[in-house]
Amino acid sequence: MTIQSYLSSLLGIGENISKGVMNLIDAISKPKLKVALISYYYQKPTISGVGIHVQNLAKYLVKHNCEVHIFCHGDEDGFYKENGAIIHTIGKILTSVSDSFSKKRLEYDVFESEVVKEIIRENSRKKFDIIHTHGALTKAAFIIRKVYNIKWIHTFHAIEKLRVKKLSNEEKQFEDLISWIEHTVNYCDGAIFVSNDLSKEGIKTYKLKSKAIIPNGVDLQLFDYSPITKKNVLFIGRFSKDKGIDILPKLIPPIMSVKDATFTAVCPGSPANGELKEIRASIQKMQDKYGERLKIIDKPQDQQILKELYQNCQVYIQPSKYESFGLCILEAMATGRPVVAFKRGGIPEVIGNSGFALINRGSFIYKVKELLENKTGCVIMGKKANKRAKNFNWNLIAQETIKYYEQVNK
Repeated sequence: MTIQSYLSSLLGIGENISKGVMNLIDAISKPKLKVALISYYYQKPTISGVGIHVQNLAKYLVKHNCEVHIFCHGDEDGFYKENGAIIHTIGKILTSVSDSFSKKRLEYDVFESEVVKEIIRENSRKKFDIIHTHGALTKAAFIIRKVYNIKWIHTFHAIEKLRVKKLSNEEKQFEDLISWIEHTVNYCDGAIFVSNDLSKEGIKTYKLKSKAIIPNGVDLQLFDYSPITKKNVLFIGRFSKDKGIDILPKLIPPIMSVKDATFTAVCPGSPANGELKEIRASIQKMQDKYGERLKIIDKPQDQQILKELYQNCQVYIQPSKYESFGLCILEAMATGRPVVAFKRGGIPEVIGNSGFALINRGSFIYKVKELLENKTGCVIMGKKANKRAKNFNWNLIAQETIKYYEQVNK
């Protein structure tokens, strides 16, 4: 007798057992999927949208009866439990390379070698059903897939070989290395793309066995609607050219020309030399000029702090040159803020008709200034944005991800 039939007879409700109870019984009776999520970025606070994605995915996979192990970068080797998931941290790698970009690439490589060892140890206790990689690091999963024949799914948050073309000259020196590593995705069992636009690029670039389009999500319990109270423009993004950081010096003066307007930029990263250092210097000069009206935050911020920053803005901007989805856009929308962005990648899919995806700098600046002078219009558009953001519910996204796990694992 199955669990379902046994409980039905025990409760005396036969065929009338509720659908909700049956779904609960199904979940309990199914064996737990054991999932390894590999992401260099996870620890809080993180500068990476990939890290935020993995934090939320892990939490909701656990809610849907998965055994989740996360392999990520940390201050030291160890493990702990968070929201029901087990976090395996790989300690900082100390290298003798002084160049920050070279150092980071070397750290990524050593990190993946350590991940292989950690996964082998955990797999010996109970075999993983799925290895799920996020971001640019795929070598560890490729090796485990080949040796242990564990199904491997990769989520494309970007096509790295295309994204690197939008980076600084110093970062572009690793274009061949990045492309070589990402080439391993040709051997994954399934690929998830966070937008339709990214999927089109992915299938042109790689030969994939299977694919699914599952968008990013937003934590609607944290990022909820808030009234507009301050005449502030907000930007959040890594200090990187693909996020449009080099455009910021051209956007700040026109925004400052609007009476009583302020500007806040959260752009973590302190480049020591090269092209990005020059951009940082030009922004610093503007900060000296505009004083308290221009606030630059160069350290990663916790999600609770970011929530407050969204609440304290009237307009959110995303001047990215490359953007496969735009998580910060979605968080701003959930808070009820109109978004002005460039029409790049997956941004139009996220914004829909509840924001502005523009094609050139002139129209971008005009729209930001127009919105700053029209609080009522911002409120109307912000409410539309909040409503649209509710379509990106993490509970539904986790369910779709598990369905894809099961499809690939057949």
